[in-house]
Amino acid sequence: MAKKFIDPNKLCMGCMTELADPSKPCPHCGFWLPKYQKPANSLPPMEILNGKYLVGKVIGVGGFGITYIGWNLFLCTKVCIKEYFPKGVAFRPENHTGSHSYGYTQYSVDVYTEHKDRSMTAYMGGLKTYIKEAENLAKFYTMPGIVSVRDFFYGNRTAYIVMEYLQGITLKQYARNSGGKLKPELLFSVLRDVFSAMNTVHKSGIIHRDISPDNIMIDNRYKAKVIDFGAARDYHTSEDKSVLLKHGYAPVEQYDRNGELGPWTDIYSLAATIYYLLSGIKIQRSIERQTNDQVQLLQVIGVPVTEEQDLAIKKALNIDKKDRFQTMAEFYQALYGEALPGEQKKPEAQKMQATQKTPEGQPNAGVPGAFGHKQKPVGNAIDVAQKYIAEHGEHTDGNSGING
Repeated sequence: MAKKFIDPNKLCMGCMTELADPSKPCPHCGFWLPKYQKPANSLPPMEILNGKYLVGKVIGVGGFGITYIGWNLFLCTKVCIKEYFPKGVAFRPENHTGSHSYGYTQYSVDVYTEHKDRSMTAYMGGLKTYIKEAENLAKFYTMPGIVSVRDFFYGNRTAYIVMEYLQGITLKQYARNSGGKLKPELLFSVLRDVFSAMNTVHKSGIIHRDISPDNIMIDNRYKAKVIDFGAARDYHTSEDKSVLLKHGYAPVEQYDRNGELGPWTDIYSLAATIYYLLSGIKIQRSIERQTNDQVQLLQVIGVPVTEEQDLAIKKALNIDKKDRFQTMAEFYQALYGEALPGEQKKPEAQKMQATQKTPEGQPNAGVPGAFGHKQKPVGNAIDVAQKYIAEHGEHTDGNSGING
C-alpha cells in the first residue's frame, strides 16, 4: 500500500514528522527551523539531493563525514543521509558564484589550499573508496545486525550514502541509562546478530575500523545493528594508509600507517566495546598497553562473566594481532560456547590459562588481573579474583582503566 504524499514544507526538519502548523515548534521533538543553527560546513535544511532526498538537521558530525536526518520524497519515508566530508581536509566555501561552469554548485565541497594537490589526491581517492564501500555494503541490505544501505550517489563534488533511519539509541547511551554498565546475559544476547553480520562482512573483504559503543545501535525490540561504516575499507586491496581510530577501541596496528589490518582489527574493537559495556571502563590505549598494561580480567573487577567468557574477551584483546582470534566465528564460539549460526563448530582449542602480566622492574608489577603480551601464569581467573578480594576487598571504583 502506497504511503500518502506529504507536503515537504509541512515536515519537521528535526524528526520528519508532519506538522499541523509549520510556523510553530514541533510538538514531537521541539525542533523549530527559525532557531536552528547548523554546524559549520553542513548543508542547510530543505536542500534536495539527487532530486529525491530532502535534507533535515544534522544528527552527527565525525572525522569522516556529516550525517543528516532525511526524507525520501518518492517513498515518503524517513532516511539517514551520510555525506563524505573528511575533517581537516574538506570545507564548504560560502560562495561558489561564477564557478558553476567548472562543475561547482552552491554547496560544493573543496579542499584546503595548503598542499592542495596532495590533499585533492587524497580526497578524491577517499571519495571513490567511500562509494565503493557503500556499493559493497548494499549487498547486505536485508542482513540483521548491520544498518542497510539504500542508495548512494555523487553530488556537490562529494558523495552521499542513504541508509535506513534507525529508531533507537546507541549501546553507549543504553549503558549510561542503565547505571553505566549492562548485564552480561543481556549484552551477549543483543550482540548475536552483530557477530553474524560482521563475520559475513569480513568474508567479503571489508573491515569496519571503527567499532565502538557509539557505533552499535539498539532498538525497542533489543535488536542491535552496527552503524557508521564511514571508515570501512577493503582490507585485501585497499591502498588507503590513513590513520583513523578511536582511542580505547583501536588496536596497535591502527596506530601504524603501514599496519596490517584485517578481521582481527575489528575483533579487538568489539572486545574493547564489550569490556566497556560490561564494566563501565574504557581500556587503555593499545599503544600504552605495550609497555604498561593495566587492563584487568573482568572477573577480577567484579563483572559476573564465566571464566570462559572472560578468557575469550582477554584473547580478543591481545596486543599482538597474531594472538587474537582471526575470525568473528572463532571469537563467537569461544564467547558463547557454540558455533556461530551458519558456521561449523571447530574443535575446542586447549583451554586457555588465565595469566597475569607482571613485568619485571615496573612500578605496577603484580597488579592483580592485569594482562598483556608478556605474562606469567598465576592460576585461573576465579582464583585470582578470590585472592584479590580476600586481600583488598571488593573492587568497585573502576581505577583499572580510563572511565568512559
